Amino acid sequence: MSITCISCHQATRQLNPAQAEITQQPESGEWGIDLILACPHCGQQYGAWVLNWDIHPLTGMTAKTTSTPIPPCHQTHEGNKQ
Repeated sequence: MSITCISCHQATRQLNPAQAEITQQPESGEWGIDLILACPHCGQQYGAWVLNWDIHPLTGMTAKTTSTPIPPCHQTHEGNKQ
């Protein structure tokens, strides 16, 4: 599957990551990932909002940390900065 960029009209199967910030929506108070992705051909940016609990670890990936992770539904902005 591919998408066609609205700016350069090139088909692409991937977008380049430009930003992935963990933020809180002022309207609802929900925490999520503010994503900005860019066309690899012209740099046109596209935005998406993904709620924290919609993000899941990839199978086979493990974190090498000694800290205890905070469950996504209880994360705070300060907790995400660790």
